[in-house]
Amino acid sequence: MTAPRTAPSAARPGPLRASATRRAVLGAGAGTAATAGLSACSGFSTDASGGTSGDPDELTMITWASEAEVPAFEKLADDFAAAGGPRVRLQVVPYSQVLTAVDTALRTDSPPDLFRVSYTDVAAYRAQGVLADLPGAAELEPSFLPAFWNAVTDERGTFGVPHHTDTSMVLVNDEAVAAAGLTLPGTLERAWTWEEFADVLRRVQPTRADTYPVAVNWQNAGAFRWLDWVDQAGGRLLTEDLTGVVEDDPGMLKALSFTRDLFRQGWTPPNASTRGQAASDLFLNQTVALCFAGDFLLAEIDSGGFGYSATFLPRDVNASADLGGNALVAVEASDKRDAALDFLAFCAQAEQMGDFCAAATVLPTRSDVDAAALDWNVRPDLMELYVEQARAIRTPLVEQVVVPSFSAINTQLRDRLDEAFLGSADDRAALRDITEGVRSVVRA
Repeated sequence: MTAPRTAPSAARPGPLRASATRRAVLGAGAGTAATAGLSACSGFSTDASGGTSGDPDELTMITWASEAEVPAFEKLADDFAAAGGPRVRLQVVPYSQVLTAVDTALRTDSPPDLFRVSYTDVAAYRAQGVLADLPGAAELEPSFLPAFWNAVTDERGTFGVPHHTDTSMVLVNDEAVAAAGLTLPGTLERAWTWEEFADVLRRVQPTRADTYPVAVNWQNAGAFRWLDWVDQAGGRLLTEDLTGVVEDDPGMLKALSFTRDLFRQGWTPPNASTRGQAASDLFLNQTVALCFAGDFLLAEIDSGGFGYSATFLPRDVNASADLGGNALVAVEASDKRDAALDFLAFCAQAEQMGDFCAAATVLPTRSDVDAAALDWNVRPDLMELYVEQARAIRTPLVEQVVVPSFSAINTQLRDRLDEAFLGSADDRAALRDITEGVRSVVRA
């Protein structure tokens, strides 16, 4: 990780409020902590539902959660109550509905006390004054990896805790890879170059008429993952001051040309574009032999009934990986704001973070949690590789995906990339359409 995006928060208000509850809650999280880890998580939702409660001694948190994450969140809530905090009631909604649920609650003056939010959406809420500033941030900051801390921090304060992250790797069908005679790179430094990756896709032979070599995970609000390719090629979408769009960027043009070739060469299905079917679904039904997928999907993919392995994202000028994962935030307007902040501080402790990430198959954001030593519930062999891949989450890319207008930028990327991938315009014209679309929504 390179230097933080914003000034360190050491000059900001210092100690946590010294209530008896806070001392008990934080003390409960201080028991374990190893050394050295990386990264953390995201996850797609189930249809489980809770309800908002009017209990004055109860906090309400809106979240989405995978099947593995629901019990992990429930354990956090139970442990917080056991440590002297109030009960936390989870209102679990589908991933596609979580921002609508939060926004509706805010508009109707019935805000949740807490909610879960993707790093790419934190800044938008921060800019609108929705989020409560985290007391004692200066004490917590040294324990967190800078890229993730900066995703919840600006010059005014720290607004939430970077609870976990995830990133992508290339999952491969063992049978297809063996048939192609491929050897998977075993370290980040030996990851396939783009040229080598293209050769891999030429060698992987379809097993049925409707199968393809690969699908990339830029569907389901994941269009921002296309920026991995841009960063790998040494390019940028946004200017260094983050207020505009880079014109005629060579790295962006190179990335667009290469990723369009996935479609032009018939290496990926037409329905694997940014508005198409999830890459992981295409991998599970064995429509593709390789797919790009986040660690949070391993439990689902493990149920597929076939052997699979993982290797690192391809690299060009840089090795680069996407920033996935989520923050937990407290709502400034909540009448239980202080208790909600206590819960955030509790969730940010090393022991709680390690337990949650191991259960949910995601990666920690604290540097003092040894990700390699966690008792992963699913595919610990692959989780070790994801930990290494997360080393390639680069701050220059993180800076661009946590600006306040990024939700609108991501929508433009989805629509313009879909047109580019499935259209016939030349690469330069397609790139102009992308940059013009993004420019229309960038806010200084």
